[in-house]
Amino acid sequence: MAFAGGFLVVGGWIWAPNISRAMSSFVSVGPSVSLFADANRLGRPEVAPVVRSCIFRVVDVGPDAAKMEPSAGYFILKAGSIQASVSAMVGKPEDSRSEFRTVLSAIKWGELATCIYAQDDRELCDPDNRAAMVEATTKFFAFAKQAEASKSSIPVGEARTIENFSDKLLDALKNHRRYGTLVAADFSSFAAPEIMRIMREEKETRDICKR
Repeated sequence: MAFAGGFLVVGGWIWAPNISRAMSSFVSVGPSVSLFADANRLGRPEVAPVVRSCIFRVVDVGPDAAKMEPSAGYFILKAGSIQASVSAMVGKPEDSRSEFRTVLSAIKWGELATCIYAQDDRELCDPDNRAAMVEATTKFFAFAKQAEASKSSIPVGEARTIENFSDKLLDALKNHRRYGTLVAADFSSFAAPEIMRIMREEKETRDICKR
């Protein structure tokens, strides 16, 4: 897919495992994870079992997926997202390449978040899985907001895909807030207003993570 190809040209999957290990502290936290969250609640998303299950449904590297660590695939996704973020900051509004990267970043993070939420609810009690859920959700809504700013130039199909992901993920967020899987402190103050509104308005009705 063009999205994955765009990531691969910035260095390739051959060196991605080494880079992902070297940058593990940066990649695992990043701006999407609250610095005030309980240390036991959020782990390292790039090593999460749910990422192992989902990442190569999102980052298409063809037959080479069998040779690649899931953490490297996760790094490729994040590297492409960084490129899209930088392009959005310094690019001109009419830069179609920047818009393309932003839209596809939203779609890819939406695909990953949807795959993560499709796992068994109790799986998301795992700190690494929870961190992956938080990061994927946060990044999807961040890129969706950027894409919305240039919606007039986004193909109808892609715009509808982003809207569908948004609806699904907001419903999933409500459920996991009620289940106690997620709390407001799991997200940073920079999280999208939609996320924080749900964290604030929905009430925990049970804690499925307590055995």
